[in-house]
Amino acid sequence: MTTPAPFGGLAQETRICAHCGYCLAGCPIYQAVGWESASPRGRMAIAAALVHGNALSAEAAQRLYECTLCGHCRTVCPTRIDTLATWLEARQRLADQSALDRLPLGRLRDNLCAAHNITGEPAENRLLWQEELSLAPALLNARPGAQVVYFVGCVAALYGQGHAIARAAVEIFHRADLDFTTLGSAEWCCGFPLLGLGLPEEAAAVARHNLAAVRALAGQAVVTTCPSCFHMWRDVYPALLGGPIGVEVMHAGELLARLIAEGRIAFRPLPGRVTYHDPCDLGRNSGVYDAPRAVLQAIPGLELVEMADHRKHARCCGGGGNLEAINPDLAGELARQRLVQAVETGATLLVTPCQQCKRTLATAARRERVRLRVLDLTETVVQALA
Repeated sequence: MTTPAPFGGLAQETRICAHCGYCLAGCPIYQAVGWESASPRGRMAIAAALVHGNALSAEAAQRLYECTLCGHCRTVCPTRIDTLATWLEARQRLADQSALDRLPLGRLRDNLCAAHNITGEPAENRLLWQEELSLAPALLNARPGAQVVYFVGCVAALYGQGHAIARAAVEIFHRADLDFTTLGSAEWCCGFPLLGLGLPEEAAAVARHNLAAVRALAGQAVVTTCPSCFHMWRDVYPALLGGPIGVEVMHAGELLARLIAEGRIAFRPLPGRVTYHDPCDLGRNSGVYDAPRAVLQAIPGLELVEMADHRKHARCCGGGGNLEAINPDLAGELARQRLVQAVETGATLLVTPCQQCKRTLATAARRERVRLRVLDLTETVVQALA
């Protein structure tokens, strides 16, 4: 595994690329499609054409968006190119050329800019996941002075498949006597989809709004159940806003591990064989591998078995980088390929600490008629609470 060198801009990075092909083997898009233009090396050539001012065909532009931003190519590049930063700048240049309206991405942009979420639904719909909870809204929504602010995220708040994750998270927090609240309907999308579209200024505006909302509540920490939200808050917001944001940022897997170590969560036995899927934005792109595994290993009776590709080598579920918006069939194929690896472990339960990974992998399991239950880490913990 390599550590990328400081990003020198699209022109410099495309010149550095040696077109060696080390990046091909681990690229989920190339593995699914098999075309050179769908590989990181091929995308680098397309990006070089952008640098030289060449007009791109719609097909070539689409190739730059047919990438989950999983980061695997960045970890294996022998010339240490920061490929993630390269793809984001290339997308920014395309967005500046109105490519989003030529590709099926304009609606996603409009939803994010007008409604501040990926679905385009009104802000009050972010509260629908709370309807089956016994906790009072005064505890859950925008309570000033709460120590921790739970940033729910678009998928958990606005997709039916994600509601159980948000409900599980707050049940655990409540049982552990955590002093927490949420932003309620004031929460906006974290900005990751905007960044992936090539709209960093719009993403910075979102970051300013969300940070101001947390500061208005005097929250000391932000916890997320979404790895992309976590990566944005911890790693990208400081870069977008020009400095430290002044609050601790945790993924729920890290917080759960801490609560277990403090003796604030107790488990009953939950027998079974489980395999764990590393989300790209939590693992490769944020370096969090151990905490979620420690949570699973703390549950009596669970036997954790790893997939063939795991930790830094884990294959993408297909749910990242806005891929579903531009090529849903390709996203589904990536989920199917990852599901095959999960089935090969002999596990009956697949756990991931990511609401998007849960959604894509659970959909693939239903489509393939595989007897493998897919749960978020928080849902698994709730089931095992003593």
